Amino acid sequence: MNYTNFIRGLVKKNPNIKSKLKKAGSKQTPHQYMHQTVSMTIMSLLLFGAIVFMIFKNQIPLLIVGELGVIVLGTPLFFKFWVGYVDVLIRKYGRELDGDLLFISEYFLVTLESGLPLGNAIKRISYLDRPGGKFFKRVYTDFKTGKDLERAIDEAAQYSASEDLKILLKRLQDSLNIGVDLKQVLTNFVEEASNKKILEIQAYSKKLNPIVMLYLLLGIVVPSLGVTFLIVGISLAAPGSAELLKYILIFIFMTMFTFQYFAYSTFKFSRSTI
Repeated sequence: MNYTNFIRGLVKKNPNIKSKLKKAGSKQTPHQYMHQTVSMTIMSLLLFGAIVFMIFKNQIPLLIVGELGVIVLGTPLFFKFWVGYVDVLIRKYGRELDGDLLFISEYFLVTLESGLPLGNAIKRISYLDRPGGKFFKRVYTDFKTGKDLERAIDEAAQYSASEDLKILLKRLQDSLNIGVDLKQVLTNFVEEASNKKILEIQAYSKKLNPIVMLYLLLGIVVPSLGVTFLIVGISLAAPGSAELLKYILIFIFMTMFTFQYFAYSTFKFSRSTI
């Protein structure tokens, strides 16, 4: 089986990749994404294999066991991580759209109040170089290539990464179908979205201080004091254990790096989208 057929087989085993890529706003095809997944999996295996080699290069039995462990255990873990990375992209894109939601709805409201129909309002917003503009560029492209506006908006709601934007699109679609005044719909939505943002900001301000304190304690105070006392303790207890100390320090620094990464992710994904 050649490489192309291997990629096709992986795509068939992950049929939801196509819809997820569209939801993430990615221009990649499922085959391109799966090729990237395989490449990143191999690179991750090589990286961890190199780390294991540097640690155990003078101990052949441990080196062999470590490298086999990286291959056997690391391959499915890294592949699962990278094939699921599209979910991270969806969440990231959804937060970008959430942060642009008030501007989008207000832009629609101002454009409609100037007398333009909804199709022209979508055309105008599609020219803007911002997340909302790029999203509605796809809607306008569908509309321009033959789909009626209601169907284009309905499909956009299905692949929207933002639940709030999906609500806005559904309301626009309902107003077109039922004949409700679009300007009143948008006015109500802007008011609701503004109140929701205020509540999000208040909730974030309440949980920000505990997050910062936890980060300072576990990310700075404990590692710095802990490493210092550990080095002193090992030096006093076993003066000739330099090799053991090296392995312990490598483990500690890798743990600290992992914690720093997750702490950064916590800050990034817990803050309010404004």
